[in-house]
Amino acid sequence: MSDKVSRLERLHSVREWLVRQLCRTDGTVAELERKEAAAVWASRALPSPEPGWKLSVRRAGDGPAPDAVHGNDCGMAGKSTKVLTREQALRALTEDCVAACPYCRPDNDLGVR
Repeated sequence: MSDKVSRLERLHSVREWLVRQLCRTDGTVAELERKEAAAVWASRALPSPEPGWKLSVRRAGDGPAPDAVHGNDCGMAGKSTKVLTREQALRALTEDCVAACPYCRPDNDLGVR
């Protein structure tokens, strides 16, 4: 018996290896396509409405303290801000006695006088 493998047997072995590699590649492609489709679907979901108000916070000796309520696009709010819903902005202006920004006047938009 000869120790040499025929050319045909070698080609069958290579083909089997290629089929296994192709199956692995197909699985990876399918997984990536699923992830990409999920990402596209998630990006099509309705965006959450952008809040219309924010609270500027100033540093105080005993910790951060509310400074003023601003409109979402007000440039006077500074960097330390907290996003507010309409209800939170109304509560801050009426119950918590937080000042309204004198430039963007969020109290007018909220109907607070």
